[in-house]
Amino acid sequence: MSNAREVTWDQDGVDHVADHEELTQFLHKKPRAGDIITARYMGANVRLKVLDRQGEDTSIAEVLGLSTEDETRVDKHEGLHKGESVLVPDKDRAFIRYSN
Repeated sequence: MSNAREVTWDQDGVDHVADHEELTQFLHKKPRAGDIITARYMGANVRLKVLDRQGEDTSIAEVLGLSTEDETRVDKHEGLHKGESVLVPDKDRAFIRYSN
């Protein structure tokens, strides 16, 4: 069982992997442990390291860093903190940035 927290990822005005399914099917591999992914949270870009997978469609990930809209790097933003573990559904993440 995971201690990862469930958060509400941004939806409006954000391109998610699911938004491009028909155009980029070949890019849609599932993240694995060690992969770096990104998502948006309350206007901030969030970089995350996948720790594990929960089922077929969700990553358990550690927040590595947050950048506000003006690209300022911060350790916390609107209740989300660097170093905490969160759940990231595949439908809410951006593309995989780095993979082993």
